[in-house]
Amino acid sequence: MKKMINSIPGIQKLSKSSQKEIKGGMPSLSDCVRGCYRFYIADSGSNACAVPSPSGAVCFGTVQNGQCCI
Repeated sequence: MKKMINSIPGIQKLSKSSQKEIKGGMPSLSDCVRGCYRFYIADSGSNACAVPSPSGAVCFGTVQNGQCCI
């Protein structure tokens, strides 16, 4: 696999120091707006809550002072 990737034209090999700077995990594609919301859906028995993002995705947060804070 490594040889195949290195043989693709236009692919530049990263230096060892650049490779060390790369953090693992998924990129953040969320458009959740941070803040506290008065209207939300809550999980009974815990302080977990959710509000919709501008695109319609689910944004999870916690209930604080009667609001869902993301």
